[in-house]
Amino acid sequence: MPPSSTTTATTPKSPESVSVSIFWPRGTYRGHGVCYGWLKPAVCVAGVLDERGDLDITTLDSQKALSDALSHSPLWKAVQSSCEGNPIPLGLCEFSGVSTIPTSLKLWMLPPNIPDAENRTLSFSFVLYRPHAPESLRFYVMSRPDVSRSPSSIIYGMDDPYRKLSKYDFTRSKPRHIDEALNDTVLNQMNASSLVQKALEHPNISPKLLPTTASFLLALASYLASLSNLSLWLSNVAANVTNLPLFPIPTYGRLGDRSKYLLLKDISATVQQFDVRVEQMVFFLTQIATLQRQNTKDIANYSDRYTNFFNTAWLIMNDMTIGFAFGAFLSENNIYLAERANALVQDLLFELPQTALFWLDAWPAGLKLNTQLSHFYVTTLIGVIDTWKSIIPPLAPSLFTTLGFLSSIGGFTLLLSLISDLLSLFLTVHLRVGYELARVVYWAAGVKLGGGLLWGVFRGKRRNVLRNRTDTWSYDIDQLLFGTILFTLLAFLFPTALVYYVLFAALRLATLLFQACIETLLAFMHHFPLFALMLRVKDPWRLSGGVYFNLHVPNGPSGVECAYLSLENQPIPLSAIFFQYVELWKRLAKHYNPLRLLFQVLTGQHLASIPRYSIRYAPEAADTVPLSKQKTE
Repeated sequence: MPPSSTTTATTPKSPESVSVSIFWPRGTYRGHGVCYGWLKPAVCVAGVLDERGDLDITTLDSQKALSDALSHSPLWKAVQSSCEGNPIPLGLCEFSGVSTIPTSLKLWMLPPNIPDAENRTLSFSFVLYRPHAPESLRFYVMSRPDVSRSPSSIIYGMDDPYRKLSKYDFTRSKPRHIDEALNDTVLNQMNASSLVQKALEHPNISPKLLPTTASFLLALASYLASLSNLSLWLSNVAANVTNLPLFPIPTYGRLGDRSKYLLLKDISATVQQFDVRVEQMVFFLTQIATLQRQNTKDIANYSDRYTNFFNTAWLIMNDMTIGFAFGAFLSENNIYLAERANALVQDLLFELPQTALFWLDAWPAGLKLNTQLSHFYVTTLIGVIDTWKSIIPPLAPSLFTTLGFLSSIGGFTLLLSLISDLLSLFLTVHLRVGYELARVVYWAAGVKLGGGLLWGVFRGKRRNVLRNRTDTWSYDIDQLLFGTILFTLLAFLFPTALVYYVLFAALRLATLLFQACIETLLAFMHHFPLFALMLRVKDPWRLSGGVYFNLHVPNGPSGVECAYLSLENQPIPLSAIFFQYVELWKRLAKHYNPLRLLFQVLTGQHLASIPRYSIRYAPEAADTVPLSKQKTE
C-alpha cells in the first residue's frame, strides 16, 4: 500500500474523511523517528526509533529486519502469540516542543478495515497508554477476575474458555467494526510494548522481570529447594496424622452403611495448625520455581500469584512477631496469669453450673419440677462436675511458660490453637458430658417418643418406613390406653427434663461462641490480605481490575495540541480484596445463625462448632508445580 499523506490529529469534517484511533505510548521518543507496532485489532504503537539508529526500519521492506531483531529475544517469543504476531513498521512521526502526541504522522500502512483508504482523508484520534516495564508487574486487564474462586483458578479475559467458545455461536450478535475496539489483544500489545522497546533498543541486555527486592528474596529462598524431599515427607506425615480415625460415629441409616469416623483434624485445632504450617512450607517450595520462571505471556496471572506468595510470607512473619510478643508476656507474667485463670475456671466452669443446678432443684419462682427426677438430675450432674474437678490439676505457672515458649516458636496462631484445644478438650469436658446426658434424655423422651410415636397414636397416624410417609392407622383400645398412660407420664416428667436440658444447652452455646471467636481470629490471621492492601495503597497498577478513559483538553492556544484520551487503570475494589472475609463471614453467619441454633436446641440435635476445614482458605495444588516435575525441568 502506498504511503498515506501526512495527517494530523483533527476532527473529520467531510463525508470523505475517516477517523482512525491510535493507541500511543506515553514518554516515547521526542523528535523525528519511525513508529512501529501493530495494525490489528487496532492501531497500537509500541514505540518510536530514531532514524539514525543502528536498526534501519525506514523502508517498506524492513518488516523482516524488525522480525529478525525480535527473534533473538526469548521473552518476546513467549508473548508473541498473545499479541497476534510481530510488530511492524507503521510510519514516520514528528513531535514539536513538549507536545504529548505527535504533531505529524505519516502511516506507511493502514488498517485493513478501512475501505478505499487511498481516496479518503484520514484524521487520527490518539489514546495514550503507559508502557509498563516487565519488572514493575503492572499491567492492563479488561475486567477484574472472578473473585469467587481461588487465585489459582482466576481466568483473565485472554484465556477465558467461554469467550473462545462464544466465537462459534452463530446466534450471538456481533457489533460492526469490532476490530477497531479495545479488546484483550490490544491490552496484551500494550503490556508487551516495553518489552519490545527494550528488545530493539538494547538487544544484548536481558530485561529484568522481577523487582530487585523480590529477586533477592526468591534467590535466597531457592536454596531451600534442597528440602523438597523432606517437605514432601512431612506433608505426607501431616496428612496421615490429621486424617487419623479416632472412633466411629454411629449412623442410623440402612443396613450395610459404612460408619463414619471422627478424625483427629476434626477435634484438635493444634493438629490443624500443624497441617497448615506444613502445607505453607510445601506451597513456598513449589511456588519459588514458578515465580522465578516468570511467564511474560500472562503477566496478570503471574502478578496475582506473586501477590499471593508474598502475602502469605507477610502473614507468617507477622504471626511470628505477634506470637513472640505474646510469648514474652505469658512467660513474664506466668504466676499472675495462673492465679487469675484458676479463679475464672473455678467460678465460671465449676461453681456457676453447680449453683445453677442447686437453684433449679429448689423450685425457683414457683417452677414446680418433678422432685424425684430433679434430684436424679442434680445428683448425677453434680457428681460429674465434682469428679472432673478432682481429676484435672490447677493451671500451674509452668503451663503459661510453656504456652509462651510455643507461641514464640510457632506464632500467635499456634497459641490460639492451643487455647482452643485446652478449652474444648480439657476444661469443659464435664459440661460436654452433662450436655450430652441431658440432650439424649430430651431427644429420646420428648422428641422421639412423645412428639413422634405417642402423638401419632392420638392422631391415628403411623409412620410407614417402607414408603417413607405417614399413613392413617386404626389402633386397638389396648394400644390407645397404653399410649395414653405413657403420654401422661411424659407430660408430667418432660418439663423437668426440658429445664435441665436448656441449662446445659445454654452452657454449650456459650462455649461454642467462645470457640467461634477463636476460630474466626485464626481464619483472619491466616488470610488477611496485608500485602494486597499495601499494593492497593502504594501501587494500584499492580492490582488492575479494569480500564477507563480520561479526556485531556489542552489549555494552550488552539491548534498547538489537540485533545486526546488516556487509558487509565481501574484498581480492584476493596470488596474484591476482602472477598475471602466476605465468604468466611457468610459461612460463619450461616452456621451460627440464631434461628438455626434455636431449631437445633428445640429438636434435640447435637450442637457443634463449625468444621475447621470449611473456614480454611488454602493454596490449591493448581497453583503449584509438583516438586518431582521441577527437578526434571
